[in-house]
Amino acid sequence: MDAILDAPLPEQGTHALGMEKIPTDFYTSADHYERELKHVFARCWLLAGRASDLAKPGDFFTFQVDALSTSVVVVKGKDGAIRAFYNACTHRGTKIVTEQSGRLRGGMICPYHGWAFGLHGDLLNVPDEETFGCLDKSTEGLRAVAADVWGGFVFINLDPRPQWSLREYLAPLSEGLAQYVGDDQWSWSFGWKSEVKSNWKSPVDAQVEGYHITYGHRRTIARNVTAETTRPYIFENSIGVPGGHHLFRPEKLGVQTPIGLLSAKFGATSLYAEPEREFEANHLNVLKFSNHPRWILDGYLLFPNTVLFVQQGQIFIQRTLPVSPHECIWEVDFYHSEKMKSFGDRFNREQGRIQIRDVLSEDLKIVEGIQENLRSGAISSMHLSKQEVIIRSYYHMVKRFVGGQ
Repeated sequence: MDAILDAPLPEQGTHALGMEKIPTDFYTSADHYERELKHVFARCWLLAGRASDLAKPGDFFTFQVDALSTSVVVVKGKDGAIRAFYNACTHRGTKIVTEQSGRLRGGMICPYHGWAFGLHGDLLNVPDEETFGCLDKSTEGLRAVAADVWGGFVFINLDPRPQWSLREYLAPLSEGLAQYVGDDQWSWSFGWKSEVKSNWKSPVDAQVEGYHITYGHRRTIARNVTAETTRPYIFENSIGVPGGHHLFRPEKLGVQTPIGLLSAKFGATSLYAEPEREFEANHLNVLKFSNHPRWILDGYLLFPNTVLFVQQGQIFIQRTLPVSPHECIWEVDFYHSEKMKSFGDRFNREQGRIQIRDVLSEDLKIVEGIQENLRSGAISSMHLSKQEVIIRSYYHMVKRFVGGQ
């Protein structure tokens, strides 16, 4: 028998970062929010999209950070390199690209006056150039934004001189994990995007701790996943990864629904049933507990706003972007390793989608209620258990950045 099958489950969190209460103005203060925009979102690596969406030269997508009034266009060059630029013409500031994604034929042309830029951002042509006097096109290219790829995901950094490379920032995430999630097997299946009436950190909090499952999800998944089966851990010395968690099935599952049992015959897209068939996935052995009989998934918090979930045959990300201290954009995207080949596959995929929709809806309703209460002043501080240690690690990391460290 493989040694991993006998391995005990990890500890249920830790108090290594202390037990002090967290002040609620962390989620409500307008001043703190403004400092987050300046010291977090303008300095950190932000997950902008999937590299596979830029398959051919000229393919592009745009990435919007509304709170910073910033639009970025990410484009693949003829040399295969992925580059990012402020989506602003250097003539008068017009948005060069107005679509969310697509393919550029040869370059980017400003829709206002026709200034033309190459895929490398260089200014190629200016209509009636002689009327500008001594215009030097070589100095008027699009303003570049730092971009890099990890695990098949494109990250951008708005800092003109990022303090850390993307790999330094994401350490200690392994190259094996990057290989697993970056494999060409993954294709986008579905996703949702919504405005949520909560601070941008609260939906992230809900995805990095399992303490709330037993009660918060008592109508959906709590029969098969409990707080006890979520095992969080922290990376105290990481720059951009506060921590992660492993999720296991309990030794004895609760009552299964007929729909859940039927779906489980065709795969593991539904996170919380015990599948009879697992989807194929390349490089799965790089994940520490992937062959543990009770393992479901791993989750990683990628500072500041992304949670990456990894399981066999399915990965998905959740991101938030700030709108105000009390509002954010929430987005989730699912990717699968296998394409649907039968009605059973489709049934399993749809059942999993409906189940996770209901679970995430419960989370979002809870965090909106929390924000309302925090704004009212009903409580001034929060307790955190050792099962919620990632939130404490997250809090400390935000404070370090906001403090200019």
